[in-house]
Amino acid sequence: MIRALQTGPKFAVPATIFIAWLLAGAAIFALPELFYELTAGVSLFGPFNAHFIRDVGLVYLAGGLTGLYGLRSGSAQLWIAAAIWACLHGVFHLHVWIHRGFPFDGILILDLDLGLVIVPAFVALVLATLKRLRPDA
Repeated sequence: MIRALQTGPKFAVPATIFIAWLLAGAAIFALPELFYELTAGVSLFGPFNAHFIRDVGLVYLAGGLTGLYGLRSGSAQLWIAAAIWACLHGVFHLHVWIHRGFPFDGILILDLDLGLVIVPAFVALVLATLKRLRPDA
């Protein structure tokens, strides 16, 4: 029998994050040129590279799938595994932001690094850690 995702308020946030990663990864993989053209700051890292962009899409896809499977199985370890790359990616984004002099510009705000890259990764990791420490919470 196929088990459904665990539901309830405590699962809504991680489920939303993992679904967003899954959808973003699929979109980035399928439309790398569009991602390159529309995502603020990506072009600062060099010319278009479909292979690299698709790799990033696949990692987000894997994180989303791993996280959703973790929700389905109730495994905090899988939530943590899903969040690790995203957290490291978020740390890299923070490093770039610091290196650029802490600007509050489109790359940070309009591109929503804080809303789509950095914050969700650490929220997923914190929630997974809390679930690991307190499975009944």
